[in-house]
Amino acid sequence: MERLFGPDGALADCLPAFEPRAEQAELAAAVAEALARREHLLAEAGTGTGKSLAYLIPALSSGLKVVVSTATKALQEQLLTKDVPVAAAALGRSVDVAVLKGRQNYLCRRALHGYELLGGSLFPREEDALAFESMRSWMETTPTGDRAELDFEPSETLWTELAVGAERCLGRRCPFVSACFSEQARERASHADLVIVNHALYFADLAVRERTDGSGVLPEHDVVVFDEAHRLEESAVSWLGGRVSGAALNRLARDVDRACREAGVPAPAVALDRVVRAGAALLDEVRPERGKRRLREPPLERGLVLRDRLLGLSEGLTGRGDELDALADRALRLSADVAACLETDDLAHVVWAERDGVVWAPVDVSAQLRERLWDVGPTAVLLSATLTVDGGFGFVRGRLGLRDAQELSGGSPLDFAGQTILYLPDRLPDPRSPEALERVAEEVAALCRISRGRALVLTTSYRALDAIASGLAGEIEYELLVQGQAPRERLLERFRETVSSVLVATATFWQGVDVPGESLSLLVIDKLPFAPPDDPLVEARCERLAAEGGDWFADYALPQAVLQLRQGFGRLIRAHDDRGVVAILDPRVRTRRYGRAFLDSLPVCPVVTEREEVADFFSVGAPISG
Repeated sequence: MERLFGPDGALADCLPAFEPRAEQAELAAAVAEALARREHLLAEAGTGTGKSLAYLIPALSSGLKVVVSTATKALQEQLLTKDVPVAAAALGRSVDVAVLKGRQNYLCRRALHGYELLGGSLFPREEDALAFESMRSWMETTPTGDRAELDFEPSETLWTELAVGAERCLGRRCPFVSACFSEQARERASHADLVIVNHALYFADLAVRERTDGSGVLPEHDVVVFDEAHRLEESAVSWLGGRVSGAALNRLARDVDRACREAGVPAPAVALDRVVRAGAALLDEVRPERGKRRLREPPLERGLVLRDRLLGLSEGLTGRGDELDALADRALRLSADVAACLETDDLAHVVWAERDGVVWAPVDVSAQLRERLWDVGPTAVLLSATLTVDGGFGFVRGRLGLRDAQELSGGSPLDFAGQTILYLPDRLPDPRSPEALERVAEEVAALCRISRGRALVLTTSYRALDAIASGLAGEIEYELLVQGQAPRERLLERFRETVSSVLVATATFWQGVDVPGESLSLLVIDKLPFAPPDDPLVEARCERLAAEGGDWFADYALPQAVLQLRQGFGRLIRAHDDRGVVAILDPRVRTRRYGRAFLDSLPVCPVVTEREEVADFFSVGAPISG
């Protein structure tokens, strides 16, 4: 690794602008050693390390079958089009790489056959029928059946009927299996040197292997690299939990009706109607006006009715052919999810209602990950720019159940002290005060005028997003982009192209946003990113920790918020020639004892408290001392 990543190594020959980075070589050596010893590795790689090449090159050199799992499509695209070709050139050989997606991303030939068989009644909505006709040429010529090939975004109602879908796939029992786009993608992946997937598909594959004879969607592999590993827990929660929604019940009813018509047998119309009605009654009873509502008392009566009707439907479909048997299994799994939603009296899982569904999730995934993945699965390398709290991996280890793993905490080659300043105004009110949001919006507008736009404003709630966006409208002369106006990637593209624009966003924009250069020169964070205490999953996790004798704030809420702040801070400085200001508009970072934990987690850089010092930074063109 030292030879490959050194100043006269193969990477230097492949990349004209290559700069040797000790942090990158150290990470590559740690990955190589972990793979050679077949030991798990936890590695924190600071911004600018070049972590993708640092794990790709040793992984591809190992001779092992490798899967790389990411949290974002942007990173998948970067790996496929940029990093893997560079790694292949450095190794002096070709690399067969495949991107494998969930079945719902591929066109289903059996669904198309059903559409023709039923004479077009698959799409009752006229706009969907018209969109389908416009897709005919693509469907007849596509080599992959991948939804991403389309030059427009089909509606979910249309694509759900056309896609393979994990719930509807018959697998090897399907009469169209030899021509299946999903199976062809899986076959290509089985021969590839490197397979790229996302976290959701990786965990879905684990679930499939548990329900079947051990065969899954992904090919057998020796190594899994979890890039963006700070997102693993939330992906595992989705895999281990479940949902009962009106959409899922209606989709089951439509699929049963269609399968019966295709098979020329009577559909169980009464049973289907009873399932849909029971589902609607259950959801009407628990549906919140907005957001999420934790269910501490189970909707027992209506829940048992829905469970029993799903069980009855499953029994009625069993033994009537492969497709109806698969639908019977699906009804059985839904009945199990309903049953799980009726168990609300333990600390192991939590149940909540949303607008169109009841959701259950495990409160702690550590034991199940340890038993089902770390102890019996492939060698795992977990990487992210934010895995440590207070200098250690203890928090992440505990949340993920990863006991035995090597560790590497690498710094960043970027000069944060010389490239950025941290602005902590000391005259803003406590975030809980009535005037806080108005004052924060005024501060954001003032800062954007100083920076001449070029700002990303990260908020901790949609309420704050709306208030700050409204406060900026008409107060700044720069283009204002607000989350929700357009899809995420389109907003980011506009933000990169329009240098003076201001983007106000929340949620997913705290992570995976890469905007190097002048377009992002000011990063504003409205307040410390503590998870909402009334979020059902957060609340249940804190209750469990307290019941076990722990400190819910120190053991969970605080470290989780520290990692989130580090993620947000990392959006600003992405390259050696970037420079800018991070503004945290929450006085608690300086007035509360726990504020020191946040400040100590950030890269060392000058701290200022006055807007004039921010203006000096932007006008002088160099950081001020402090």
